[in-house]
Amino acid sequence: MRWQDIQPATPFTAVMSAAVPDERVRSLTLLYQPLIGPVAYSLYMMLASEISMSADLSIRGTHKQWMTHTGQPLPMLADERRKLEAMGLLDTFKKQEDGDSVYLYELKQPLSPADFFADDLLSVYLYNRIGSRERYRRLRESFSVHKSDKSGFEKVTQGFDEVFTSIHPSEMRSTSGEMADAVSSASILQGSGDEASFSFGSEELTLEEIAAYLPPFVKREELYTEINETCIRQIAFLYRYSAEEIAYLIQDAMLHTDHLDVKELREAAKRRYRLQENGKPPMLGMRSQPPQLRTVQKKPATDEERQIQYFETTSPLEYLHALSDGAKVFPGDVDIIEELMADYGLPAGVVNVLIDYLYIVNNGNLAKGLAFKIATQWKRKKVKTVADAMALAKQEHEGRKNYEQKQKQPQGKQVKQPLPKWMQEPQEEKKQDEQSLQRARQEAEKYKALLREKKEKRGG
Repeated sequence: MRWQDIQPATPFTAVMSAAVPDERVRSLTLLYQPLIGPVAYSLYMMLASEISMSADLSIRGTHKQWMTHTGQPLPMLADERRKLEAMGLLDTFKKQEDGDSVYLYELKQPLSPADFFADDLLSVYLYNRIGSRERYRRLRESFSVHKSDKSGFEKVTQGFDEVFTSIHPSEMRSTSGEMADAVSSASILQGSGDEASFSFGSEELTLEEIAAYLPPFVKREELYTEINETCIRQIAFLYRYSAEEIAYLIQDAMLHTDHLDVKELREAAKRRYRLQENGKPPMLGMRSQPPQLRTVQKKPATDEERQIQYFETTSPLEYLHALSDGAKVFPGDVDIIEELMADYGLPAGVVNVLIDYLYIVNNGNLAKGLAFKIATQWKRKKVKTVADAMALAKQEHEGRKNYEQKQKQPQGKQVKQPLPKWMQEPQEEKKQDEQSLQRARQEAEKYKALLREKKEKRGG
């Protein structure tokens, strides 16, 4: 974008999801500033400080304020703004309003020191900018966490599952439309950018108790690795298993090996759960997109917004059920959904986009291998919203289509694949025959009907 697109009188709005905490300010000052320079740093801090003083974390003004606060000319500030964009600290949006440009700036939280140094690109870039191995080492160590000496102390912290009780799917159903509206509110809350973590540390179910139920041939040391212990406690909490039941699952998972595979343990837990719960799926697959990750906040105005809202308010298992015209969901597909959400960390709405794409291009088959391959890419790119997942799916499909045509097709010959309506280019839609158009209309009507049905269940 050329700096001439912005004039001193050009208006802007700047927002962020939460005030920048002190730890992130220190990260910005010591880690980002050597990479972006003092002017870009000052521009970010100026915007962040003003936004944090606003009740709704939003400010409005003109770009002349930038010049006044920094004492720099606008062309330079436009270049400095691009540095913030390149480092992922700022997203810029533009629209035309009454023939004039209007800008929206969304400030992003700097990475934590741990995440910054874990990023190969940023850490190497910083090392090269600093130019001294010793200085880089001292800088890195300045962010080290010095743990206190706990020798002689006994940990008495109560875990999540001691204070709160795990509940089954039947207890999760909304009992009224008023309750459903309150629980599923799409409002974006302050602080949603950072999530607190919680532990499963109940002494009501200790590893020693579980080990006591294991036969002698099972290696008890396998219980005490950090990954295995976390998995055991999560499974115990989610499915409300006793020490004896957990021991049985561990024995089952280690039947032919000396090592505990957490994937096998999860599979064993799900199998036992389904037997006990008459085939009800685990909780994860019944969740919908978290409210803070929903992008359609008002009544949808277009077919694409209606589809985004449907993906955001529908759980993956509900969507699979709808795609199957009400038929029972194949257990293997349930396993894929659970793994996409538990192991790959994809939000429910993003999983719906992946389901829709795979369901269309693979004739109703979720294609496990391809699903996990795409999920790996999306996890690495930190895809969290339905809109981002749609955009990335279009991009990756285009690249895959071009590659396959070069590898398999004669020059000039193209193969048309069925695609979800949201993935089709405008020119493709114009070339569809009457049957394809009718199918698209039916899909749109189905989404509208499903949205109406969900709204009626919530009590209007």
